[in-house]
Amino acid sequence: MATVEEVVYHGTWRIIECVSVTGVVEITGIEGTEFILDENGDVSWQVPDETEPMPFFNCETYEVCPAAGSEPAVLKFIGTYAGYVVEFKVDISEDLMLLTYEKCCMLQCQKVSPGPRKEDMPYSFLSVLEHGYFSDLVLRADSGKEFKVHSIILQLSAPELDWTAPVTPLTGLPEDVLCVTLHYLYSECLPRGLAEETAQRCARMVGKMPGFARFGQLCETFLKNTALIQQIKSLVSDIHGCADRINDLFGGSAVEDGREPATLEGSLWSSPSKLCYTVRQALREEAIACAKLVLICDMFSKRKYELSREERYEIMKYVKSRIPVFLRQLLTLLTTIKAHLQALTQPQRADIAAYLVPEMEIILDTMSRFASETKAALEQAITTSNEKATVEKGDKAEKSRKSGVGDVLGRTLKHALHLKELKKLKHFHERTTSSFLHLRQKREHFNMKSQPDKIRSVSQSLVHLVDEFPSFVIKLREIIAALDDKVAWKEWKYLFKMATSKVSWGLAKVQSSRTSLQPMIDEMCDIVRSEQFVASLITLGLKSPAEASGHTTLGRDSFFSAGTSNKAARYAQLSCVDSLCVPPAASSSATARRALELFRQRAKTDMTFEVISLQDGGDIIIDHTVSVNEGCAGLGGKAVVGGDGLAGGHDPSIVETEDVEIQEIKAHRVIVAARCDWFRRALLSGMKESIDRKIIVHDTNPELFQRFLEALYSGQLDTSSLNAEQLADMMTLCDRYEMDNFKQVCEHELKSHLDEDNALCLLNLADHLNSRFLRDSALSYVVEHPNVTFSDLFEELPERLKEEVQDAIVWQGLEQKKVSTKGHLLQPSSSMSSLSDINELIDNIDISHDRDLTMSTSSSSDDLPYAEDTARLESCVQELTDIVGDTVSRDELTRVVLAADYDVNRALNFIFTS
Repeated sequence: MATVEEVVYHGTWRIIECVSVTGVVEITGIEGTEFILDENGDVSWQVPDETEPMPFFNCETYEVCPAAGSEPAVLKFIGTYAGYVVEFKVDISEDLMLLTYEKCCMLQCQKVSPGPRKEDMPYSFLSVLEHGYFSDLVLRADSGKEFKVHSIILQLSAPELDWTAPVTPLTGLPEDVLCVTLHYLYSECLPRGLAEETAQRCARMVGKMPGFARFGQLCETFLKNTALIQQIKSLVSDIHGCADRINDLFGGSAVEDGREPATLEGSLWSSPSKLCYTVRQALREEAIACAKLVLICDMFSKRKYELSREERYEIMKYVKSRIPVFLRQLLTLLTTIKAHLQALTQPQRADIAAYLVPEMEIILDTMSRFASETKAALEQAITTSNEKATVEKGDKAEKSRKSGVGDVLGRTLKHALHLKELKKLKHFHERTTSSFLHLRQKREHFNMKSQPDKIRSVSQSLVHLVDEFPSFVIKLREIIAALDDKVAWKEWKYLFKMATSKVSWGLAKVQSSRTSLQPMIDEMCDIVRSEQFVASLITLGLKSPAEASGHTTLGRDSFFSAGTSNKAARYAQLSCVDSLCVPPAASSSATARRALELFRQRAKTDMTFEVISLQDGGDIIIDHTVSVNEGCAGLGGKAVVGGDGLAGGHDPSIVETEDVEIQEIKAHRVIVAARCDWFRRALLSGMKESIDRKIIVHDTNPELFQRFLEALYSGQLDTSSLNAEQLADMMTLCDRYEMDNFKQVCEHELKSHLDEDNALCLLNLADHLNSRFLRDSALSYVVEHPNVTFSDLFEELPERLKEEVQDAIVWQGLEQKKVSTKGHLLQPSSSMSSLSDINELIDNIDISHDRDLTMSTSSSSDDLPYAEDTARLESCVQELTDIVGDTVSRDELTRVVLAADYDVNRALNFIFTS
């Protein structure tokens, strides 16, 4: 759940300018870039074409660190640019946000909308393909099955083909191929549940046809993405298989099946040589599992941009679902080892220790050698990075001198991140050096011991291990039980992205130092002696196939299925990807662009819209349920809106009478019905509209309705040239015809047009049309500008709405006074209460005062009449005291509370206005 501090960051932001640390505004090319910070901690970027790529454009996660003391808040963009966290110091105020990157730049951003933009909806005609209404063409598959289709839509989707030919294109295709192809023609995407074999046939049989190049690319991408998912599934299954085989080696099958572990007699625990051999085999399986885990991280980090966000989330959720299974496998292993270690006798531990001493000497020597080679490789990497930083710094200065500041920002950011990378390498080198020295001391200390001392040392280590194992098992059980509560989806996304990025970054560094690390890699292959391990190193680029000839002959991809046990197969549950099965947004749909051109050309139309508008001086009144005049009375007084310049290429025929003007707009039934449910119901109702193929439109003007239809055809509503009156009319039109996505566009646009002249009118309109966002915005504006309530428009509002406005203004005034006037009474606005309320309170106070004189001469508030509910009276008086302070006596406050029937708001209204 997002905190209150985080909510202000949610929404769509646009970078409007970049300011250098010296205060100079620089043209960087990233102006206009938009990014969305959603409530789930995700950030997505909408980068204009030809914009220089910035490191933080790769970031997919963000985190807000609140201000602490004098330190400002920090907005962290967490991404995959070599596993970096790009941290901006943030200063946010209402709709503006300033992001400052140390010693680099400041980005000024403006909030575009309070949430992700929803108006750009997927664009498709799948509904008409499914139901087949208004079809004028039939396609037959090779099986004889017929498909009812529409020549207009086919012409929009594939204009390169002649759909009027005697033999219609696509006729005679296999039924499954034709189904997928038609789905693409009507939606520009692939159907869900597509089989790989069908995708291959589509790419082969249709992808090469004129106009179907993108269809072929979609099929190829689908096959490639599916292969990636299958590889990840296979790798995860192989890792599970390695864990299962380790458990089998140590006798963990009995524990997993609920049986007690076998006795030591005759088992590997009774023979030190068997135990050492088993440990070697287990370490070999662990090395294979680690190599495949690195492969998963590297694959995801490098190829995730080939997948949609939903597909990436699917992989993350799948891996997260496997973690409890891995932990249970580990728990089985630890439980088995604990049971056997606790059963060992002192002589048995001594025998095992004596056998392990030579092994420990070999292990320490090998680890020391590996540490030394790693240290040398790190030193070489640091030297290379230093040289690279020096060259980049010189290149940056030279390019800045030649080309100006246009691309300086990107180079500066990359240089700063490169310095961070260098710092990270140096820190890792320091830790490695420290570990190397510690390991060398341990080896020297161990080698200096006598043989009996070595045996005793190893035996004591076994005893210590026996003592620690129970706590390991308990902690692991607690982790498994609390995993879902401790690691929520938001945290898991961050951990997964960061971990995979860092692993991929580390792998890249190893690859760049492969020459110096080659002896260590070869020795690891000799120790593990596994074809799967070597094949994994080949895929990771750490070993070439020629060098691996002595170990294995497996190719790059052959290891994915190698070694996968039948038991591990049950763990593969990841479904196929479906990112290519979502229609494109209207802004990126080629069919949408062609549909708009078709509408403007008025070609092949088969229906008519009659727009009836009143001429000046006309006396015809049209009674309509949702009238633009009702909602926009204060925006111009008429429903007809001036629309010069609104129409694009439209020259409708005009039929004029004495009082009304009728303009006809030609359209296409199938497109109109597919894009608007209201029109679909009218054209399929069997009533006059469907018979005459004509829909009559009242209470709008032709130019505005023309723009509405253009939005219907194109899937996008252009509001750039509309004023507040036109936007209000358009929102009413969208509400009438149930186009909620366009209605939301008008809502958000009208917020920026709020002023003192139209705030009440837009509030009334939003309330009438149930437009919650605009209603809240308009009400907030009225509360902040209470003087608008003195206009005649306020008196024309419904009584319910007037009362709500008055209450909101009163509460706003009380909150402000409570904050700013502790102990001081300010002069309130006269709009805080109505005159009738004040008079009523005065009368009540007078009556109360008279009764006081009759019944008692005491001035104590405890003796006042009508105070039976002492607790309630005391509570109200205390609330008033907290607000007005000691400027009003307690007795007077008590009388006011009694006169107001314990209503604090009425009492405050009287006090502030008297």
